[in-house]
Amino acid sequence: MASVVQPDPLAADGRGWRVAGRLYMAIGYLFLVLPIATMIVFSFQKGQFASIPGQGWTLQWYGKLFSDGTLLEALRNSLIVSPLAATGGCILGFLAAYAIHRFRFRGQGAFSVLLVLPVLIPPLILGVAFLGLLSRIGLQGQLLSVILTHVVIVTAPAMAVIQLRLGQMPASLEEAAWDLGATDLQTLYKVVLPFTLPGIAGGWLLAFTFSFDEFIIAWFVSGFEQTLPVAVYAYIVGSVDPSLNAVGSIVFGLSVLSLIGVELLLFPILFSRYRSAAA
Repeated sequence: MASVVQPDPLAADGRGWRVAGRLYMAIGYLFLVLPIATMIVFSFQKGQFASIPGQGWTLQWYGKLFSDGTLLEALRNSLIVSPLAATGGCILGFLAAYAIHRFRFRGQGAFSVLLVLPVLIPPLILGVAFLGLLSRIGLQGQLLSVILTHVVIVTAPAMAVIQLRLGQMPASLEEAAWDLGATDLQTLYKVVLPFTLPGIAGGWLLAFTFSFDEFIIAWFVSGFEQTLPVAVYAYIVGSVDPSLNAVGSIVFGLSVLSLIGVELLLFPILFSRYRSAAA
């Protein structure tokens, strides 16, 4: 007599949970992506007010954007602030990451926590604190103020990326350089820096993205030297202008390109670490 195979209720229940989980993820991604996609589509519409269906396609809002002196000045400021802040953050991040990787010293845990503290503190609190400090030393309302504050907040993410790369460096590399007569500075310059360069480049791109998109702290300390996010906020408060969709689309595109660059630089590092762990 042939036996009847009974369905496993646990397996069916597991499939149901997997389907529900995938549906939940799809809804979450749709919730995140749909506003951005809508903004990009509306940036090419002819009408003054966004509508579905639209009144045709045009590039006039991008043309208006690049003829707006205020927004162009803000973009210029952002393109000055972000590379300098990213460079300063990478220099400090590399020095901090190398100190943590290379040395053991008292208070190392507190030092590590102190470095990531600016990322953990709410930006509103940091903005008020920076404004009070810079006002006392006469640096408020300048691009230098924005650069200094952004260096503080981008150092931690840059350091995290650089630490990933330093964690792959065998200690024997430095030891071999010392055995061959290299000084500590020569070893740092000719061995450690070239090995860490992919991590430094990835950290720079990530720090650039953080700085370019940062709004709250820049709003407190920039004064009349506004960065692009601050200028966009001023436009939103004053009126609803379709050219803001063009601004948002350009900023989003730059952020995506920077993050793709970070991923391309980090993928070999993470893959190598995974392969070493599997071996």
